[in-house]
Amino acid sequence: MDGCIKNSIQSKSGRLLFFGMVCLALAVASGQGFASSHDNGTMHRGEARHDGGHMVQSEFDFLVEMIPHHQEAIDSAREIGALTERPELREFAEEVIRLQQREIREMEEWIDTWYPEEISHARYEPMMRDLRGLPVEDAERLFLEDMITHHEMAVKKAEQVLSEDLAEHPEVARMAREIVETQGQEIELMQKWIDEWF
Repeated sequence: MDGCIKNSIQSKSGRLLFFGMVCLALAVASGQGFASSHDNGTMHRGEARHDGGHMVQSEFDFLVEMIPHHQEAIDSAREIGALTERPELREFAEEVIRLQQREIREMEEWIDTWYPEEISHARYEPMMRDLRGLPVEDAERLFLEDMITHHEMAVKKAEQVLSEDLAEHPEVARMAREIVETQGQEIELMQKWIDEWF
């Protein structure tokens, strides 16, 4: 699987099909090259990982591409939340799920309201690797390492929206600023945990 998803989004039903394809692709990708391999207990980073795709060209691109990006973070947070015994990591995962679910709902509403006739070739390439079957400590470290890179891409795209003045609505500019601030702080926290725990 090449990890690339392309679909035209014209209507709410079209978007539902698109997001269904994203979920299917994530599920398939998790079993095809995203899990790390182990050799004598040493974790090797998978080669299938990448930087999360191209940069956005418009407000609409940002919204369409950020939804599956957020969904992947939610799915991975649920996965680590079910595995970890560290209360701070479990609480962190729950907060990622809560915040990014809310932002997905907002972005879907904005697309419905502002771009009901818009057509876009949306693309998303999964960034997070499968944690199933790993020792808990390896899964924790892998989650933190991958989520740092995942957050960095979201921050990069949000900063682009702000620096290139791509936001056509103040709500999108507000969300972009929140992503930069919140996920920037979370990157620092996750790096701190990596340094302390591993």
